[in-house]
Amino acid sequence: MGRLTEYREMIAEEVVPAMLEFLEDEEEASATRADVRKCERILKEYLKALERLKHPSDSDILEQVKACVLALNELNESTGGALIETGEREAIWEVIQGAAVESGLQNAEEDITEQWREW
Repeated sequence: MGRLTEYREMIAEEVVPAMLEFLEDEEEASATRADVRKCERILKEYLKALERLKHPSDSDILEQVKACVLALNELNESTGGALIETGEREAIWEVIQGAAVESGLQNAEEDITEQWREW
């Protein structure tokens, strides 16, 4: 599985179930189960990309963060902003930030997604 297993578990146990529960509770949600699966794929691809970095610099890691956040922005925008709600936002941020730090990011005192994040 790789060194970022705990973040894969967070995606499977926290992010995806919360999104699916929101969709079930929200009758007029413009996001779909397929959108939730796309979000899951984006996050898992981010983890794989970090694991492929052999001796990553902060800029290598931040490049992967940026790609992930921009892909999530595009997906969330395609749902009219209905996919990533407050609870999901926190869990997704924790996955992105935590995995970056675990991968060796040195300067991570603040939210590393903020400069690109639109959700």
